[in-house]
Amino acid sequence: METCVPPYDLCRRWTTMVTSGHEELPPKVRAAVLLAMGRPTEEIGTEIGVSGRTVRRWRQRPEMRADIRRVRVRLLDGAVASVRAGGGK
Repeated sequence: METCVPPYDLCRRWTTMVTSGHEELPPKVRAAVLLAMGRPTEEIGTEIGVSGRTVRRWRQRPEMRADIRRVRVRLLDGAVASVRAGGGK
């Protein structure tokens, strides 16, 4: 399972953005970000106000899988940039 490993600021920023005060983001967008960061489906469901089963169904849809892949790429790109800039020390 993939997890958000410090010290990568991008993971922390996305977690903060998705979990606090950004309820205006659509639930599926929030779910895609949290899934990309390896959060459990039941936890995501509770966080966004749907069941874990709903999150698991969403995760199986091709468009959601594509969104999760895009988020993972952005997280990885941010982590690599952080390490290159010396932020990974």
